[in-house]
Amino acid sequence: MLKMMLVDDEKTVLHGISHILNKYCPNYEVISMVQSAAEALTILQDVCVDVVITDVKMPDMDGIELTKQIRTLYPQTEVVVLSGYDDFEFVRQTMKNGAYDYLLKPCHYQSILDILRKLEEGIVQRDNKAVISEEQEWFEKYADYDNLKMAVVSVQGCTDSGFMEHLKQELKKGNMPKEFVECIAVDPHYVILFQHSLDVTAARQRFYGYRQSLFQRGYSTNWVVADCHHGPARLSHTFDFCVEMIDFLQFNEMTLVLDVEMYQKYVDKQKTLHFSHYFSSEILGKYLLNGDFEKLSHYLETKWNQLYHRDSFWDPKLLKNEAVKEVLYMEHQLMDHGLQPISGEFADYIEKIRLLPTCRTLLDWLKNMIMDIVTNLHVEGPTPQYIHVVKKYIETHYMEDLCLKTVSDTVFLNPWYFSTQFKKYMNITFSEYLNQVRVRMAKQFLRQRDLKVYQVAEMVGFQDAAYFSTVFKNVENMSPKDFQKTVS
Repeated sequence: MLKMMLVDDEKTVLHGISHILNKYCPNYEVISMVQSAAEALTILQDVCVDVVITDVKMPDMDGIELTKQIRTLYPQTEVVVLSGYDDFEFVRQTMKNGAYDYLLKPCHYQSILDILRKLEEGIVQRDNKAVISEEQEWFEKYADYDNLKMAVVSVQGCTDSGFMEHLKQELKKGNMPKEFVECIAVDPHYVILFQHSLDVTAARQRFYGYRQSLFQRGYSTNWVVADCHHGPARLSHTFDFCVEMIDFLQFNEMTLVLDVEMYQKYVDKQKTLHFSHYFSSEILGKYLLNGDFEKLSHYLETKWNQLYHRDSFWDPKLLKNEAVKEVLYMEHQLMDHGLQPISGEFADYIEKIRLLPTCRTLLDWLKNMIMDIVTNLHVEGPTPQYIHVVKKYIETHYMEDLCLKTVSDTVFLNPWYFSTQFKKYMNITFSEYLNQVRVRMAKQFLRQRDLKVYQVAEMVGFQDAAYFSTVFKNVENMSPKDFQKTVS
């Protein structure tokens, strides 16, 4: 997420860019909007921002000087300048002084998005390189220590600058001072290296005590501990494995101090546990298409109660991957039956689900999403939902070889029962309705005089051109050729 400052002496420009960012980049945050370079520099003394978007022509101090001062005082902050078509020399000077890029006014929203996304990728890569370099340095420094153990601590919520000091105070208690090697902050985690001749499980009770003391100070933490062995590669591997265990704790909202042996037992136990045992998008799709909202609600309540009160824990990656598959399958199932996707457009479910921090929030999100589908699909009135589903399905698939069984199968109904219900609510038979849809579409194609009648017949699902002509005449009281003449 980028934090930005907008600088322009025209309020309309500020509000215009802010509107674009709020609409197309809701994850970006506009920290401040100011109308002078001096005000921008004053605010930057107290607030860290990733990007300053500034006009080049402003009274008192222009964008050239502002860019120069920002690059000198705040080298981690990037500058994007706004200019008109006649301001090339201003742009050249700002680029010379370290501006990242420029935008021409009036700004098209796509130009702004392209620059910011490219800039964000560069900032992420820069920060990752800095973290990797720092990690590699201490990996190599402590690679050959004997009996080296690693504990990784993660703090839930925001941490203040004093957490590291509180953590070190806890580590001074008991025998830890003589075993303690180093405590390093590797955002967003804290790594404790210590030497201990006993197995890591022997240190778990001590770390649990530290966790309790920190909790009394207002810090909710997760702790994991593991052996490091020798070599920088093994140290790096141990850290990555500890982060994986931290993710497991946080996702399942567990309060224990976790070691490798315990974690492996949890992982082995859940190998036979699959999300599809509780959540079947096929069953949900059946209820949705049939309009059986009472059964659907009962199914959700029963299954979600089982999920919330399960006696096992989930691998975050495994559960999220399965959830993505089930959601996408359900979306495609609805679209195949002529219904709109869940969100009205293809949503990036992978990104949404990836950001959900705990199993509980994931389950809540899924349940709310399904209930939104129910709300959007429910049609008030006497006509059952499955009739509306079938109508949409026929509108979408009229050109295919449709028959009564094919269509009734889409809503999981017996063909005979479906046929009687369709006639009851539509006042015409299924075949008559299908022919009406095909003729309506045929009329659109027949307006193109270069298409032959037999070609149009095939395009709308008729295998026999003569039969198509008969059906068309019964519906429109004229032949396809005569209709084509009337619209020529």
